[in-house]
Amino acid sequence: MSDKDLSSPRIPLAGGPIPPAPAPAPSDLTLEERKIASLDLGAAFELASAELGFAAASWIFVEQVAAAGGDDAVARLRDELGRSFSVLHFVAEQWLRGERAPRIDTREVMRTLTGARRVLVVGVEAHHLDALARDLAGDVRLGLLTYRMQRVDWDRVIGNHNGRVEPVNLGEFQGWAGARSAILTFVYGTRGDLANVLSAFLRISGPDVRTQFRDVVGWDVLGAAPEVYPRYLVETSVSELTALISFDGG
Repeated sequence: MSDKDLSSPRIPLAGGPIPPAPAPAPSDLTLEERKIASLDLGAAFELASAELGFAAASWIFVEQVAAAGGDDAVARLRDELGRSFSVLHFVAEQWLRGERAPRIDTREVMRTLTGARRVLVVGVEAHHLDALARDLAGDVRLGLLTYRMQRVDWDRVIGNHNGRVEPVNLGEFQGWAGARSAILTFVYGTRGDLANVLSAFLRISGPDVRTQFRDVVGWDVLGAAPEVYPRYLVETSVSELTALISFDGG
């Protein structure tokens, strides 16, 4: 028997040493993906919604669940998580009614923001923010208020926009004020004279702020108020806005 034969793996004799188990293959998942995989679905959604936005995260989760298990799985997702996350409940209902993607039309937003040189966005909605960055003129400064009740990695959120979006914290947002400046906040449906918004909007709204910005614009990302009580949202008067952009952008 050659030295090569002796060095090859062999089945151990009874009572002999047991060879060590092979090392596990390295995971193809990123650290962030492994972190999400270790969470339950509700915690994973909360993590995603903090950095993508409630509407954007809801569409992603619904699409993935539908791909894995069809409409029955989407209905279970709605029933299991919808009571905690009203926007997810709303989007799941839209899917079950036949909608297959978010509708984003920037025409009315662009008309409303005509002449603005600075636009400060309150809240994160990844799909809408991407559309805004794409359609606004390149010389219009686009800022994002880096305040949210949920924990957010703002460096990662801002980094997703390749330098087009500037971070703006609460202490410096008034530096964006001016006769050619606008605030834009995302709205999650309305009921009469009340609009559902993120609590961050309440931190920068009020009569004194209204006089410092040319426009305070709400952009409705749902088109109707969620059926489930919006636990992570707050209500504000539509009168706090100078313009409310309709869901279909018409």
